[in-house]
Amino acid sequence: MLAPKKYLFILFLFFLIDFISAQTVNKLPNDCVNAITVCGGGIFTSNANGSGIQEINTTNSCNSEEHNSVWLKITIIQAGTLGFTLTPTSSKLEVDYDFFVYGPSATCGNIGQAIRCSTTNPLAAGQTSNSTGMNGSESDASEGPGESGNGFVKWLNVAVGDSYFIVIDRPIGDGGFDLQWTGSATTGKSPFPPAPTANKISNKKECTIDGKFDFDLNTYKNQINSDSNNTVDFFASLNDASDNINPIPNTQNISEEEKTIYSRVTNPNGCFDITDFKISAYKEPIFNNTTLVQCDLDNNSTDKTTSFNLTQAEAQGINNNPDYSMFYYKSIADRNSGGSIINPENFTAKDGETIYVKVINKNGCEAEGEIKLKVNPTLAGLDKIGPFYVCANNESSITPEGTFDLKYIKDTHFKNLDIALYNSLNDASLELNKITSDQITTASKTIYARIEKNNECQDVKQFDLVVNKKPIVNLPNPLPLICLNDPEAFITAESGFDEYKWVKIDDTGNETTVGTSRNVTITSPGNYKLILKNIYSDAAGVIQNECSNFKTFTINTSNIATFTPDPEVEDIYENNRVTVFVEGEGDYLYAIEDIVGPYQTSNVFENVPKGFATIYVRDKNGCGTVSKTISIIGYDKFFTPNNDNHNDYWRISGINSSTQSGSYVFIFDKYGKLVKQLNPLSRGWDGTFNGIPLPASDYWFRIKLEDGRDFKGHFTLKR
Repeated sequence: MLAPKKYLFILFLFFLIDFISAQTVNKLPNDCVNAITVCGGGIFTSNANGSGIQEINTTNSCNSEEHNSVWLKITIIQAGTLGFTLTPTSSKLEVDYDFFVYGPSATCGNIGQAIRCSTTNPLAAGQTSNSTGMNGSESDASEGPGESGNGFVKWLNVAVGDSYFIVIDRPIGDGGFDLQWTGSATTGKSPFPPAPTANKISNKKECTIDGKFDFDLNTYKNQINSDSNNTVDFFASLNDASDNINPIPNTQNISEEEKTIYSRVTNPNGCFDITDFKISAYKEPIFNNTTLVQCDLDNNSTDKTTSFNLTQAEAQGINNNPDYSMFYYKSIADRNSGGSIINPENFTAKDGETIYVKVINKNGCEAEGEIKLKVNPTLAGLDKIGPFYVCANNESSITPEGTFDLKYIKDTHFKNLDIALYNSLNDASLELNKITSDQITTASKTIYARIEKNNECQDVKQFDLVVNKKPIVNLPNPLPLICLNDPEAFITAESGFDEYKWVKIDDTGNETTVGTSRNVTITSPGNYKLILKNIYSDAAGVIQNECSNFKTFTINTSNIATFTPDPEVEDIYENNRVTVFVEGEGDYLYAIEDIVGPYQTSNVFENVPKGFATIYVRDKNGCGTVSKTISIIGYDKFFTPNNDNHNDYWRISGINSSTQSGSYVFIFDKYGKLVKQLNPLSRGWDGTFNGIPLPASDYWFRIKLEDGRDFKGHFTLKR
C-alpha cells in the first residue's frame, strides 16, 4: 500500500498531466487559456462545444458550472462604468444563456471568485426575453439559479489597465450571440484596445482550359492588411477564424468550383478582424468558328445580300449549349467596346462578311470567335404545287379551320429533298418558328418550304392551304308529319348547294336514297338523313374539293281524330258543360259551333247554350278536321204568350226527331194539376188549358228523356 503523501503526489501528477494534455489538445475558447480577446461588440461565433476543463464550479455565487461555454477576455483602456447586453441569436425563451465575470486582475491560473454572474432561467423566471447582461439599473451583483432574478445585474466600474474574463455559458442552446457594450467607458471610443482592419477585397476568379488553378493566398495579404505588425491567416470557416484554429495552406488548388476564404487579421494585442472573399476556377467556353450559308431571297436574288439569323451559328459554334450566352458584333472594335448587334435573328449582310462573337458561360468565363457569312443565289427550280384543300372542321365557324396532312405533302411533292416548313417567308429565310408537326389545323394560309442541301439554303417555295366551308344543314322547323289518312309529307331544303341527297335509314341502319333534289316527298314515317354537298372547282372547271355535311331527322305520324266515346254532356244546368273524347295518333285542338274557331287545347267547353251544337276537332299537324253535332237539353225560365212572336211558346230545347224524340214532357200548375202533356217535337205550350188561357204564374214540369234521365223544374208564365 502506498503511503498517503506519495499517493497524493501521484494523484497530483495525474491531474497535472491531464491538465497539460487538455491545454495542448483543446484550442477552443471553452477554456480560459483559449479565451477570445474582445476588441468591440457584435456577433460572436465559435466552434466551442462543451465545457472543456471545468474551471468555475467553485468560483461563483450563482450555483452553476460550465456546460457549453465560451471564454472572453477584455482589457480596459478607458475608465468608467461598463455593462453589456447579451442576446442569443435564437429568440426562443427556452434558449438559456448564463454569464460569469472574473477580475479585475484574474489569470487563468488564479481565476478568483466571480464578481458578477447571472444564471436566471428566462422561462422559469417568467421573462419575456432571453437577453441577459449588466446595466446601470440593477443593484445586485449575482442572481439565479432558475427562477431567481431578471437576467441582469449591476455593471462594473472599470479602470485603465484592468482586465477581465467573461464566461458565456449556454446550458440550453449552442448558437452564437450578439454582445453590445454599454456604460460611460464606451463614450467616444471603445473601452478596449483597437482592433485591426481586415479590408474587404474582390473575389478572385480564374478561367482556364481545364478549369483548374492554384491560388497563392499570400499575394492577397497586403490588400487585406499591410501593417507588418499584424498577422494575416486564412481559414475555411468563420468559426475557425474566430477561434483561430485550423488555418488552411496559403496555396489553394481549385478545380471547377468556388470556395469562400475567411481571412483573420490579428494585432499584437490579440485583437482581430475577419473578412471573407471567394476564389473560383472554371473552364473557359469553346467556340468553333463556323460559316453560315443563306440563299438570296429578296427582290434581287443575285445581289448576294440577304437577311441572316446569326443565332443559327450556335448549333456549330457551341453545340446549342444552354449554359452559354452568345453576343454578336460587326467588328472587333465593337466587341471590345460592348456594342453588340441588337437583333441578331434578322441581320442583313453581304456575302463574305465576318461577324465577331463573344461567348460567356454560366460561370462568367468568356471565349471569342468568328462567323463567316456566305450568300448563294437561288438555284433550285421546282414545279408549282398546290393549292391543297380540306373541308372545314366546324361548319359554323366564322373563320373556318381545317386539318392538313403536312407529312403527305412533303412525302409526295418534296420527296428526297431536305426541307423545312414555315409560316412566313421571313421565318423561312431566317429559319425561325419552324413547323414541326406532321399535321396542323389552321384557316386558309400560305406555307413556305425552305429547301437545303448540305445545310445550305437552295430555295424557298410556297404553296397555299385552302379551307373550304362545309354546308350548314338546316331543316324546316317544325318538320311535317305523315297523315295516316293522307300518307304524304313534303319537305324543302335551303337553296344554294351543289348536291342534295335524302336518305331513309331503316331499323338495321341500312340507307336507301329517296330523293336527290331540293324537294322531297316522304310517304312513310321513320328516320331520315339529308346530305348536302358543295363542290369546289378551279378556273378550268376541274373539281378540287368536295365538302359535304348531313343531319338526321325523324318523320312521325299523325291522323284525324275519332270521337270515342261520344261527348259527355252535362245539361239542364245554368252552366252546361260538354267534354269531348277522341282517339288518334295526332295532337288535337277543339272548337264549338264554328269550324273556323277559335280552337282551344282543352277538350272541355263551359257555359254551352241549350239546343244543338257542333263540335270540331282539328289535327294540329294538318291531317284534317272532324265534327259531331250534340244536343244540350234546356228550357226557358219564362215565356210570354201574347202573340207578339217573341217567347210565345215554352218548350224543351235540344230535342228533335233524331235526338231524344221519344221523351215525355208534363206541365203542372202550382197545385200539381196536370195542365199539358207536351209533345217534345212540337213548337211548345201556348199557356192554355183546353183552349182557355191560364193565368200568369209559376208552373212545374217533368221530363222523361228517351235516354232514361228524369228532370223536374219550374218556369214562369208572364202576361
